[in-house]
Amino acid sequence: MTDLIEALAQDLRYAARALRKSPGFTLVAVLTLGVGIGATTAVFSVINGVLLRPLPYPDPDRLVAVSNVFPDSGSSFGLVSGSDVVNWRADNHVFDQLEFVSHPDIVAMSGAGYGERAAVQHMTWRVLTMLGIKSFLGAIPSDDLSEQRGSQGVLISYEFWKRHFGGDPKVLGQNVFVDTGAGPIVAVLEPGFDLFGTGVPDVYVIHGMSDVVDSGINDVRWEDAVGKLKLGVSIEQAQAAMNVTQRHLAQVFPETYKNVGVRVDPLQKRLFGHWAGVYYTLFGIVGLVLLIACVNVANLLMVRGDGRRKEMGVRVAMGANKRTLIRQVLTESVLLSLIGGLVGLLLSFLSVRIFNMWTPFWFPRQTSVLVDGRVLLFTFATCVLTGIGFGLIPAYRAVRTNLNECLQEGARSTATSSRHRTRNMLVVIEIALSLVLLIFAGLMINTLTRILRTPPGFAPEHLLTAQVRLTGNKYINASPPKDPDFNLILLPVQRFCDRVLEPFRSTPGVEDVAIIDWPPLLDGAGDSAQYASPGFTITGQSVSNAAEKPTVLREGVSSDYFPLMSIPVIRGRSITEQDTPSNAWVAVINQTMAKRYWRNQDPIGQAIKFDDSPSEKPRQIIGIVQDVKQFSLAIPAEPEAYVPYQQLSSRIYPGWTEARVHKSIVIRTHADPKALMQSMRRIISELAPESAIFGITTVERTVSQSATDWRFLSHILELFAAIALLLAVIGVYGVISYSIGERRHELGLRMALEAQPSQVLGLVLRQAMALCVTGVAIGLIVSFAATPLVSKFLYGVKPNDLLTYVLVSSILITVTFFASYVPARHATKIDPMQTLRHE
Repeated sequence: MTDLIEALAQDLRYAARALRKSPGFTLVAVLTLGVGIGATTAVFSVINGVLLRPLPYPDPDRLVAVSNVFPDSGSSFGLVSGSDVVNWRADNHVFDQLEFVSHPDIVAMSGAGYGERAAVQHMTWRVLTMLGIKSFLGAIPSDDLSEQRGSQGVLISYEFWKRHFGGDPKVLGQNVFVDTGAGPIVAVLEPGFDLFGTGVPDVYVIHGMSDVVDSGINDVRWEDAVGKLKLGVSIEQAQAAMNVTQRHLAQVFPETYKNVGVRVDPLQKRLFGHWAGVYYTLFGIVGLVLLIACVNVANLLMVRGDGRRKEMGVRVAMGANKRTLIRQVLTESVLLSLIGGLVGLLLSFLSVRIFNMWTPFWFPRQTSVLVDGRVLLFTFATCVLTGIGFGLIPAYRAVRTNLNECLQEGARSTATSSRHRTRNMLVVIEIALSLVLLIFAGLMINTLTRILRTPPGFAPEHLLTAQVRLTGNKYINASPPKDPDFNLILLPVQRFCDRVLEPFRSTPGVEDVAIIDWPPLLDGAGDSAQYASPGFTITGQSVSNAAEKPTVLREGVSSDYFPLMSIPVIRGRSITEQDTPSNAWVAVINQTMAKRYWRNQDPIGQAIKFDDSPSEKPRQIIGIVQDVKQFSLAIPAEPEAYVPYQQLSSRIYPGWTEARVHKSIVIRTHADPKALMQSMRRIISELAPESAIFGITTVERTVSQSATDWRFLSHILELFAAIALLLAVIGVYGVISYSIGERRHELGLRMALEAQPSQVLGLVLRQAMALCVTGVAIGLIVSFAATPLVSKFLYGVKPNDLLTYVLVSSILITVTFFASYVPARHATKIDPMQTLRHE
């Protein structure tokens, strides 16, 4: 063992001396490896932070999520209601705890005379104890009353306490209005509680769960169920038990549970598992970058090894065995890789910061993406494996050195034809892999271009929008004493809508103004839009149970909305000022809704009724408008109904409150829209001084931001493709330059025999382009097989898009030509007389 350690130490000293003697080679190789290892480490940091690092809660392997599974929903994870959780608890033998918690909702809060947006999370108080979350100030409500009816106050996060209240220890007891009601602050939670990984919420509202009830329309499914398995219970056992429970519920409550399945998953998988496809695809792509870097360095080592053949021959003549030579060559390559790994590690810190800057709003656990011990271990293992990988070919060549040939070569160091073939093969591999990455990037750029050119269904030019969340008791009465199951939308909401339009009409530069609950594409642009999507029935038709009732996006709009947005009315008429509460209630639907629910009928004159309010009236369909992209330019339009804002019911179930008190004002202007931003804020704040005003921006910017997901992926692939192209150019340049150096005598002799410089130039370029064309051909074959892996990220582009393949191949061939032209040009300047004298 001691002898082995001494031998390795000697090999390390020898490798270090050899690298110091070739600073140019060492610098290029280290930078090449640093880029490849750094990119790989950065992507692994993301995978580690999101998918591999355990949740920071006690017993994370016992934490699970329980979801409903609805038929024909297209999703494997359905939301649950409080009554679902109560019913599951009543027949539970596998969970220590089963609670519910909502995703953070962006609502509004007010206090101290002004309003602002706040991320609010609803939950039962036992969620906090199950996850080991404690209070920093105050106490988490944990009494029987809070268990049954919820807390009368709110909890705030440590981060919000520092940011909003300046860390004031007297914050407890201060009264704030949050979402739909007012209450005192009863506790500040300890830092960092971010269950869904989307950012620490601002406010937490504690809900209660009492007796077993039938979850009907008044118990909206809008939450997630989280639980903790009993010791020794597996996921499979919990799933089997829940299947039995769900079948029993379907017999007892067929209106609610018929054809509704249930699913139990590890909590981490439920929260973040659906991102695995994106991240592992990126990891595979960055693996190609690392492979190209390894091939490049292997080629450099091959070239360097050809220059050291005489040295190797002398060492063999002096008694060195093959095992010693292989160990020394691999030690040198591993040392080179470790140095490159250190550079890559430094680059990965920068890459992680850039990645976090580029990531869209939906990216989970951003604060968990960092370089930790697991990442360092991964980097070390990558360095060792990479060093062995790219060192194998030079090591194999070293032990195959012919002693007689080496000693007979004299001062000149040449390479055999087999070595030429190996170097050429490595260049071909580099070009092929680079083409694959370039095609991936080309397809994504093509996708992004097509998305941004997709018509949104309206004219976004010269439009400006502002959003206001009407906040306070003057606008909403949550659970009034005489009607506790409902929220009352008070008269000031309609008064605001009536009064806000006139000041804008008289503002210089404003052509027209309209109101809508939520304008299109806000959700895709990073705003947490909470669209109203109630169920509805068609007069004369019936559904067997509530779960099978169709839903539709519903927007309350003013009469000027369609002409302002340039949304054409296909059939029938638009909404007018005569559509008041005292007249017949009406609705305008989009083309998708008409086609889906009235395939062989004329929907004009038909009546529908929404189910979000007991005071809702049947509405006559009066018109059909063109489809509008609501969520994303790449997602087909969903069924959508527009109703006059004056005809929205004031008595609604709690799940639909947000869409009723959130309003968006849209103006069209012939002037610069940005010049009117301050005027918009001033007019709205004068009418609703304690409400949250936000999102004042141009609609064109909203449309552009809706493509953030594809822009992010496009940027990542463009970066990797650029690195791959650069490495391929370096590889081609290096091989052609070294080849010219080896053929200097031959080329000089050709020119002495009156060969023209253009002929020498053509000779060298033909060699380079032969390698390039071969690599492109192989790359095209690999791309045809690999591009279906990224097909789910494409829009309007086929994985084997011929135009993209041709353009990308042409670019690679052109770049390779210029990379070869520089050394080829130098070859034409060889002095034949000097070459002959040297020989």
